[in-house]
Amino acid sequence: MERTVVLGCGDAGLIAAASLERAEETDVVVVSERDRHVFSFLLYHVLEGRPFADACLDLRRVFRDTDVTFLQGLVDAVDVSERRIELRSGSLGFDTLLIAVGGVTKYTIDDRRHVSDIRTDAREIRDEVRSPDVHDVVIVGGGPVGVETAATLATITESVDTTLVTSSHRLLPDFPPRASRLAERELRRRDVDTRSDTRVDEVTDTRVVLAGGRAKRSDLTVWAGGVRPNPVIHRFDLPLTDRGVHVDSHLRCEGTDDVYAAGDVVDYPGKVKDGYSAGLEAKTAAKNIVRDIRGRRRIEHDVRWHPRIVYLGRDTALAVINGVVHKGRGPALVRAVAAKSYPFYWRALY
Repeated sequence: MERTVVLGCGDAGLIAAASLERAEETDVVVVSERDRHVFSFLLYHVLEGRPFADACLDLRRVFRDTDVTFLQGLVDAVDVSERRIELRSGSLGFDTLLIAVGGVTKYTIDDRRHVSDIRTDAREIRDEVRSPDVHDVVIVGGGPVGVETAATLATITESVDTTLVTSSHRLLPDFPPRASRLAERELRRRDVDTRSDTRVDEVTDTRVVLAGGRAKRSDLTVWAGGVRPNPVIHRFDLPLTDRGVHVDSHLRCEGTDDVYAAGDVVDYPGKVKDGYSAGLEAKTAAKNIVRDIRGRRRIEHDVRWHPRIVYLGRDTALAVINGVVHKGRGPALVRAVAAKSYPFYWRALY
């Protein structure tokens, strides 16, 4: 019996495991350094007061009564030629490997003691922003995470002055210009001060130092910058670019026959780093793994259709589908339904 190992259990790893479990020709082992997965798009609802547990999935419980073996462990290295993963707890062999170890926050400052990360500190940010000692909040990052964080904080409190700083020339730089204008207009309607073309050089406990020596007072600084590939991939025997593991059109790692990758860790032309893309990539990679086992031709990953939704507070959101931009209650309703049903879907699926 073949053994397929899925390395990582975020959005991509979960979807890959669910797809591969249906294949009778391979045993599936999921390796994760954590025993729970946090749905990042639900963290904004945590800021609004939703219990943190509602944004999490207990991975041990999810896989308990399935044909998927869950293994919690830290990865030290991957030897592609020997088809072996070196874990802190020992070695694990594989016939096929799907790398889905995700990404980590990209920082442009060295001293991070005075910044909070929305991806890991949502509960702390929620509590601090309600504190009478916090009057000025600075959010660093003008991508979807920064915009959604700023909109959410502006929605839940009127006693805090919120500033959104981005080094890009506009908000949502990877979106159509109209989406940027609508997002900025909505944030300003919520009294968020937006500053583009502004780089952050340093963060202290009371201020954010901007390029050129200018400073902005900050009682709470939230880092919502971009994502870079998990640095563990530098210990893998694979070709890398500065954006991640280099894969071909089938999501197979270059120079290999039996190693695939999906999610924030991969690099290919047109790559978009978000949960939706990760899920699509995981499905393609899983299908190709099964096709390899069955001796069938691989399929190419199709990225032509990619809907994206940016949350702008309880009653509104931005939706971008194939360059068409819409803002209003409709996208917000779609996102709200997804927020309520997605964790339930995973709990019910297994």
